[in-house]
Amino acid sequence: MKYLAHTKDGKTFINESECQELKEHLEKTAAYAKEKAESFGASEATELIGLLHDIGKYSSDFQKRIRGESKSPAPHAMTGARMITDKYDALAEYYGIVIGSHHTGLSNWGTKADRDNITYCGKLNNYEEKELIFDEELSLPANINHKLLKPQKNCEAFQVATYLRMLFSVLVDSDFTDTEEFCKDVKRKGVDFEINKLLACLKNKPEKSDGEVNKIRNEILAGCLSATENPQGLFSLTIPTGGGKTLSSLAFALKHAAKHGLRRIIYVIPYTSIIEQNANVLREKLGAENVLEHHSGIDIDDTDFRARWATENWDVPIIVTTNVQFFESLFSNKTSKSRKIHNIAKSVVIFDEVQMLPLDYITPCMSIISELVENYGVTAVLCSATQPCVQKYTYDNIKTVEIAKNPENLSERLRRVNFRFAGEKSDDVLVNELTSLTSALIVVNSRKHAFNLYNSAKEIITDDSLFYLSTLFTPADRSMKIDKIKERLKKNLPVKVISTQLIEAGVDIDFPVVYRSIAGIDSIIQAGGRANREGKLKNPDGSPTLGEVVIFKPIGDGVLPKSLEIYASKAREVIACFGDNAFGLMGIRKYFELLYHNLERDGLMDKKGVMSEFEMDMRKGEIVKMNFETVAEKFKLIDNNTYGIIIPNSEITDLINSLRSGDYSKSMLRKLQRHTVSVYDKEYKQLQADSALEIINGINILITEKYYSEEKGLDIFTNENKNAEALFM
Repeated sequence: MKYLAHTKDGKTFINESECQELKEHLEKTAAYAKEKAESFGASEATELIGLLHDIGKYSSDFQKRIRGESKSPAPHAMTGARMITDKYDALAEYYGIVIGSHHTGLSNWGTKADRDNITYCGKLNNYEEKELIFDEELSLPANINHKLLKPQKNCEAFQVATYLRMLFSVLVDSDFTDTEEFCKDVKRKGVDFEINKLLACLKNKPEKSDGEVNKIRNEILAGCLSATENPQGLFSLTIPTGGGKTLSSLAFALKHAAKHGLRRIIYVIPYTSIIEQNANVLREKLGAENVLEHHSGIDIDDTDFRARWATENWDVPIIVTTNVQFFESLFSNKTSKSRKIHNIAKSVVIFDEVQMLPLDYITPCMSIISELVENYGVTAVLCSATQPCVQKYTYDNIKTVEIAKNPENLSERLRRVNFRFAGEKSDDVLVNELTSLTSALIVVNSRKHAFNLYNSAKEIITDDSLFYLSTLFTPADRSMKIDKIKERLKKNLPVKVISTQLIEAGVDIDFPVVYRSIAGIDSIIQAGGRANREGKLKNPDGSPTLGEVVIFKPIGDGVLPKSLEIYASKAREVIACFGDNAFGLMGIRKYFELLYHNLERDGLMDKKGVMSEFEMDMRKGEIVKMNFETVAEKFKLIDNNTYGIIIPNSEITDLINSLRSGDYSKSMLRKLQRHTVSVYDKEYKQLQADSALEIINGINILITEKYYSEEKGLDIFTNENKNAEALFM
């Protein structure tokens, strides 16, 4: 008889010729797995895992079910898990969880005594062995050569867990790839990483320098290219704001990848609000076909299988993604999120604005970066103008190499602003000072403060020079506003902007004066990067002059939110101690030392206890805890206490009507994300109480026009409860 693996549509049996044979599926999955795991030296293990992952489908129960002769469940994953555990050595028993979880996601390991169906060990102990009916020849090895990990003291269980995640990623991607190729009749094809061609594209950058700032940027670029001769490992790139670190880090990554035979470059960026700008720069330099922009706000056509595969498995030369997407994928137990992570191996991973790594997760984040560097051929680059002292949370044997030549000298030469602490300022004082200036930017710490300050300023500044920005605008409207601001600045027209900190990182914008509400030193410096960015400010006599950054302590409605108090407190300590030098590299180092000392003392560098979920008994050489499912629940860089609200406009009327008719897809929902605002629980309840929302299958649509405008975004403050908590961004 023919043993079948899949029907053509995954559901309906028509005839055997319309089905994929099981032996073919196992062998193709194994071949893909072998190929995909070559990058981290685990080809033998993954080939065997691929051969065994669906071997349970050789049962009469499954063969009857796929032919429509029975409707009884026919679970099959644990068959391969049991076989690899019984047939091979003690180390191979850990591979069982990879096979046994390839449909459901990685569960908690449990203990060998478990008898429940919650942990993996419990499921394996309860497994009722099925009689397999096949008479086909599968070439199974007699034993396995295991990948040898470079062990790190007190991290052994974490290292084993990471290895199993990588094997799981390879299996899931290989299984999905072969199944999709058969069912969709489409051959997978990644984009070749032609490094020399991409390097040639980068060299087409104009060489001329039309100012001191551009001369320094070219020096930085040259220094990054010379640093590529270093061996692989962990690097830092400390470049002042406006120093051109996007292109310089790309140049380093491309040439370093060429030297060491690496497969791709991954840019990891804190915010979706700035990722588009960086992705556009890379597409312009390297060609759109080589760059994948992957985050929650990007739209991929569901019918474009190759584009969808690229987002699922990152098999492209350049990936631009977010901290959330990158780290949550590495700590996830789900098949969909895990599928891509094996393609991180043998890559250059650039962490842009590394100071924005969430402090609650510094220990697990730096541990996974260390593990990628130590055992998976990754070169990691920590980029920042305000380099944090995160290196102390890496593995002890990993040393960080600075790429930039003489960062202290660069900091001084690229100094384009004066920082001045101006003490307390009320909103009235801020508005009066803003009114007296031709162009200026005010950055505050909460959406509510920005909204109220804008309303106060609007009473005095009545022309079209005043703008307000926060995440209470949709991404589409926010981008449009930023483009208008840039255009006015380019034409030397007056521009006065009141914004939350969303404008600080990666928004290429240039004001003569910036006001910044007291916050962390890094945030103040990032805001300062929006002042005199190109170094073109002149005195009346034509000589160069510096921009101005005015730091103030808000009073009244702008009172500092509690969650920012520790950052502001440490900033004030450093300013009091170092004065003007607080914003140089020495002040930055001191700030992070003080901040991290406090957080570490209070156990807040791994606030959720992620690393405690991995534990090994070194005397017995056995895993005690490897809780994949628990870790996935704990590791959430963004709390899920927000609600997305779709803001209707003429561009998305048809999409909203499709939602109402029940006809919608993931692609449609992704398109709607550019027209969505996130609100917190209190704000959401306020909108509900005012009957301002239409809710369709859990999707929220704003139906009360009074709440949203292109001028003010989502207005949740005018009629709010005065005790409502101030919220950020």
